[in-house]
Amino acid sequence: MGSIFNKFEKYNITIKKLFDAILRLSQEQQTQLLIYVEELIAENKRISIRKAYKIQISYATQNRIYSDNISDISRSGLFIETSRPFNIGEEIILSFNMHGYDRPFKIKGDIVRSNQQGIGVEFKEVNPYINEMLSALVERIKR
Repeated sequence: MGSIFNKFEKYNITIKKLFDAILRLSQEQQTQLLIYVEELIAENKRISIRKAYKIQISYATQNRIYSDNISDISRSGLFIETSRPFNIGEEIILSFNMHGYDRPFKIKGDIVRSNQQGIGVEFKEVNPYINEMLSALVERIKR
């Protein structure tokens, strides 16, 4: 029976070097590497461009309300800076003000990423009006 690496023969040298390098790292360094790789994968999957946008947000999950800061936003989601642990897949209800709009936006989402820096949230069930306002906001934000 052949090794799993036989399936990826042309990558054997690269994979072996990667495994050797990873095994030489401390547990903390391996964790940081994993976070970095997951973020690279998430970046490649991202459809909408994220833009830095620092504002306060209130959000609720599992019958608890929290208040933290958004670090970036796109038409399809945002990232909340928090040290609290959350589970991927949790539903979250967001409420935040956007410059130039009278009332706060209330949007449902799902937590799609969670790490030591915070949580990535993908919007869901966004009505057309809020979707249009989000698009306009993201367009206005300078890179």
